Amino acid sequence: MKKVLFGSYALPSRPADVALLLFRLHVGLSIAIGAGWGKLSSLAGAGGPPEWFVQQVSGLGFTQPSPYVWAWLACWGEFAGGLLIAVGLLTRLSALQLAFQFFVISFLWYEKPEFLTGMYYQQLLFWAFALLSVVGSGRYSLDYWLARKGHHQASEPQPAGVTKPALAMLALGLTLTASPAKAQTPQEPATVTMRELADVAQQWQGSLTYRNYSDQKLVTLPTVLNGMQSSPQELVLDFIYQEPEGGQVKGYDKVQFSADGTRVVWDGVAMQVRSKTQLPDQTLQFVLEGQGRDDDKSCLLRRTVLCNPHLFSVVKEVKYDGSSAFIIRNTYRFQQ
Repeated sequence: MKKVLFGSYALPSRPADVALLLFRLHVGLSIAIGAGWGKLSSLAGAGGPPEWFVQQVSGLGFTQPSPYVWAWLACWGEFAGGLLIAVGLLTRLSALQLAFQFFVISFLWYEKPEFLTGMYYQQLLFWAFALLSVVGSGRYSLDYWLARKGHHQASEPQPAGVTKPALAMLALGLTLTASPAKAQTPQEPATVTMRELADVAQQWQGSLTYRNYSDQKLVTLPTVLNGMQSSPQELVLDFIYQEPEGGQVKGYDKVQFSADGTRVVWDGVAMQVRSKTQLPDQTLQFVLEGQGRDDDKSCLLRRTVLCNPHLFSVVKEVKYDGSSAFIIRNTYRFQQ
């Protein structure tokens, strides 16, 4: 059992172990901070994982006992697993569970996965974690120290069939290829520009899920979105909703960006850009907050936006005056 939990071998040369250490630090901290902490830190006051992430988990079929349970596990798996890989503790187990997560994202979530040629970021991470689950953490790790504690050996067994140059080049190559998730530092004001949302200016197919004011039940309507850039700093979202009875209803939102990118006026409500994060799959996520009204009551409005060439979603949350928690009012989700 100890070998399974803490087993680790030194590589054939110390330069190879140094390369593996740099690789572990880079990949582990990128996932822990850029992906795991990015989700966990956004949960303050929300009472659970981000709704867009829960919907993504549910859409993959992870619904028992609840998609919220799986979403929580995934968030903590990214954060804790990434930190453990960085310090080299329980490296193989941590890498194995992250390899499973990114296998699901790379080959099940994408509609047309490409096994080897589609080296987008998630698939690259899958192969990186698969590598770590086999190779282990190397000499410069807590696993190696714990495995050797009290069992000092004159020589270390080496992985068979792997040459020194191959291991060094493999670890160093993956280190140089992978890039961490980009998040703005807390000292910098978060900004969003029209240029970053250029992909929205096209036609999308998707749905609107909203909470009915009268009975609080969730209703989902098939929806077509026509995004249009009406001026250099303005985006118009033109919606066509398909009602259950067969009729159509039209509506639109006007989104205006300030010159410095720190503020957005969305459907007449002035909102501040609270955060902006580049997720590991190169999806842009930003959060807007501003005072407004909902159900004829004063409230704090929050919109969480996800955007990439194949996905556009907006989750609207409200926190009424006197309340301590946000509730989800509606969710738009569109795909190409």
